[in-house]
Amino acid sequence: MSTDWGTSACPGLSPYPHTMTKTPTAGQQLRADMDAALARASRDLGQPLEFSEVERHTLARAAAAADRCDELRRLWEAELSRPQPRATSAANLAAELRLTEKAVVDLLARVNLGVGPAKSERHQRAAHARWHTLQARA
Repeated sequence: MSTDWGTSACPGLSPYPHTMTKTPTAGQQLRADMDAALARASRDLGQPLEFSEVERHTLARAAAAADRCDELRRLWEAELSRPQPRATSAANLAAELRLTEKAVVDLLARVNLGVGPAKSERHQRAAHARWHTLQARA
């Protein structure tokens, strides 16, 4: 388990939430949450788990996208708070915000918090439905 988002990337911040001197960014909070989830999964399975190199890069991209979401949300709210908001700017910012939020979710779906390859819940449900249909026919 890695907490490499700590003090080297963000001066004044500690990788340990209880000792932070500043509020973490959305990306830092996302990474801390994922590290905590991995620690829980590791404890539940009774074996040490760590993110693979690909998963660490995926988490870094997801954290960067989460930070972009916050900035886009601030820009969008600022545009809407203008006396006469520009509809085109507000719509463009809202669209980019939605796409960036989706990117965060899609990136996190690639991270496995257990043993073996990550599996799509949708595909697992479909496989179970096929299996149970075949069992019922037999």
